[in-house]
Amino acid sequence: MLSRVADSIYWMARYVERAENLSRLLLSTQDLLLDAGAEGVDEAQFWQPLLATTGDEDAYFGLHKKVKGKDVTDFLALRADNPNSMLNSIRAARENARTVRDQISDEIWESLNSLRLFVESAEGKAMHRTQSAAFYERVLRGSYEFQGVADSTTPRGEIWYFLRVGTCLERADKVSRLLDTCSGLSLEMPPSPKARPLRWAALLRSCSAWHAFQTKCSKQDPAKIIEYLLLDETFPRSIAYCVAEAEGALQALCTGAGLQGMPILLRHVGRLRADLAYTTVEEVLAIGLHEYIDNLQTRLNQIGEAIFQTFVLHAEFSMPAEEPAPEIVSVPGAYHAHADEDAQIQQQQQQQ
Repeated sequence: MLSRVADSIYWMARYVERAENLSRLLLSTQDLLLDAGAEGVDEAQFWQPLLATTGDEDAYFGLHKKVKGKDVTDFLALRADNPNSMLNSIRAARENARTVRDQISDEIWESLNSLRLFVESAEGKAMHRTQSAAFYERVLRGSYEFQGVADSTTPRGEIWYFLRVGTCLERADKVSRLLDTCSGLSLEMPPSPKARPLRWAALLRSCSAWHAFQTKCSKQDPAKIIEYLLLDETFPRSIAYCVAEAEGALQALCTGAGLQGMPILLRHVGRLRADLAYTTVEEVLAIGLHEYIDNLQTRLNQIGEAIFQTFVLHAEFSMPAEEPAPEIVSVPGAYHAHADEDAQIQQQQQQQ
């Protein structure tokens, strides 16, 4: 497979997952506001964590002085000058699909194209203004359709493995950011005055983990919630599960590419998968959830960089496994919204 094609398929999957996660996050925050009660509630305490999760605080405050629900939802959903908005993520996914049109099924193309047409349409914009929850659910269904169609129509070869790697790494990254937003909350439930049970419930719902978690634990224990979303090996959106899935796909890709020895890419993902498999939630909390998540995100970024160096720059550079990578000055292959502003950061997805 051409490195350009591999890069586009990988980022197509990441951008669809990014749009889905934004929809899920906005929807769960609206539900959280309803549960908390609209009367006398400071909106900023609910919407500020969203900006922290997406890493868009500086960009947002460059446009707005205060955190307001309507401004935040518009900025994250349909703002054309926000590279990480839902609109730009879907546009980027569709554009990457267009560049590899001959490598993907007609059904994948049609699902992405119809989703892009909806979010750009007058109907979609009107729905977001008047029925935002319905708009987010429509985007969620579009992402589910893409994943279902890809699962049903893609041969289990290189294209499938790049799709899985992109989806799993993006999902792990976003779940880690969601966990980080709760790192400052008390781990004690009522009657503790610092308890925030609604925030923990919203965290589960934003990961579609509410019902799955209830089957394993009837009490809403914050430590158990952290353990479930971080270390559970059976839940499809947990970080441990996503990293294990990514490792399997990357092993298949490295074997298919005939890479000799143990590439640095497999070292990074294998070490992370093993650490997650043998770590306990008590050890995570002893380190500090925020500190642990910071280190985890750094390691996920290292995996993303290693994927780019191994499969996209492989033809241009021949590097010993343990030597530092050369500086990346351009991004061949994949399409990124506003890539000319900071192509390297877009490629590595290091949201600040």
